[in-house]
Amino acid sequence: MTTNPRLISLFALLMLLLAACAPKLTIENTVVPTLFSAKVEGDTVRLQGRYFGDGMSGASENSYVLIGADVNGDNGVAVRASSWSTTRIEATIPANAGFGFVFVVVDGTKSNGLALNTQ
Repeated sequence: MTTNPRLISLFALLMLLLAACAPKLTIENTVVPTLFSAKVEGDTVRLQGRYFGDGMSGASENSYVLIGADVNGDNGVAVRASSWSTTRIEATIPANAGFGFVFVVVDGTKSNGLALNTQ
């Protein structure tokens, strides 16, 4: 049995056209981190909530705790967490934090804010 080179070329072209029309898979994370509670004990704030990432988010440059921000999450002091899991975060409160709201930022996505009196 012999194969027709024109038929093979036509089949290859058809496969290329079909591959170009195939849908592209993109994964997008649209889950917003959520704070339930913020408790100050000494110079440490303990945050509880959900969707804080995989626990490694605390090591990410775009993940941090924002302390002393206004109600919109502007200003405030960004601090690295000393402990970070998917539902709990602990961070040391810097001396210049003042009072205001606390937010968690996970890979650039800001949580809801909770009032926090650090003084």
